[in-house]
Amino acid sequence: MEWMRRRRRLDAAAGIARVELLCAPSVWTSLLTRCARRYGTTHFADGMQQSAGAGLVRVELSGLELAELMDVAARRGRWWSREDPPGRALCRAVYQAAAASVDQLVTGQSGKAIPTITLTAGARP
Repeated sequence: MEWMRRRRRLDAAAGIARVELLCAPSVWTSLLTRCARRYGTTHFADGMQQSAGAGLVRVELSGLELAELMDVAARRGRWWSREDPPGRALCRAVYQAAAASVDQLVTGQSGKAIPTITLTAGARP
């Protein structure tokens, strides 16, 4: 059943016009590296990140880019993946943050604005 929910989330994410990801620069760099390893090339434009102050970056993603990022994060966040434990934790955090925003679309709140996906170091759900 988890794969069905993940597929539904990826379908919903691909239909989003724009999402802002707010995270530490090292998180974005790490995610780009993981996407490049997964697909052989990074499917994201150069210079996507903009300074957001307080040592964070803001990255504007299309729905397709968000779906790609979620797919990589979901696969690399599994306990049996070849990622090291910190990498798996990062991937799980990214996927869960993105999924929480996308789930609002899936549950019928598509008329409302999509909240910014925010990853903050040390945050607890």
